Amino acid sequence: MRWQHSIGIYWFRSVGFSPDSISFQYLGCPIFQGKPKCIHFRAIVDRIKVKLAYWKGALLSIMGRVQLIKSIVHGMLVYSFHIYQWPIKLLNLLDQWIKNFIWRGDITYTKICTVALRTICLSWEAEGLDLKPTCVINCSLLLHLSWNLVNDDSQCALMVRQRFLSYGRPILHHFKSSVWQGVKEHMTTVLCG
Repeated sequence: MRWQHSIGIYWFRSVGFSPDSISFQYLGCPIFQGKPKCIHFRAIVDRIKVKLAYWKGALLSIMGRVQLIKSIVHGMLVYSFHIYQWPIKLLNLLDQWIKNFIWRGDITYTKICTVALRTICLSWEAEGLDLKPTCVINCSLLLHLSWNLVNDDSQCALMVRQRFLSYGRPILHHFKSSVWQGVKEHMTTVLCG
C-alpha cells in the first residue's frame, strides 16, 4: 500500500501538481483550496497587464480607453469576481493601472490628474464616466452570489445552506473554503435585508 502512495505522489509531481495543494485553472478561473491569495490570481492580473501594455501604442481617446476598460478588462475579471473575494492589494493595483491607462495611455507612468478618480467613477447623469472601481464590482458580485445562495432552490444552494448556515445564520468558525471567505461577509446583509 505504501508503494501505491509513493507512485501517486510521483505521478502528481510529474504532471506539475503537489499533493498538498492542488490549484488549477477551470474556464479561466483559478480553482484552489483555502483563503484567496495574490498568487492565485496572478495569471489573470498578468493577462490584463499584457492587454493594457499592448493597447498603449494605439491612438485612443480617453473615451476609447474607458470603453476598453469597461468591456475587456472588467469582462476578464467578472467571472472570478463572482466567485472569490480578491485581495485588496491586487484590487488597488488594478485600479492604479486602470487610472494610469485612462489618463496617460500607459500603466507605468502616473500623470497628475485634473479630475479625481471618484469623480470619474460617477454615473453619466452625475457627469462622470460611469467607471466603477474594481473593489465595488467585486463586492457587488459577491453580494449577488450570496443572494442566490440564500434564495435559490438549486442543489448547490441547498448544499451551501446546509453546510455553512445554522438556524438561518452564518456559522462563524473557519472553513477551508475559498468561496465562503468572500460570501460570509455578505451573507448577513442578505439574511437581515
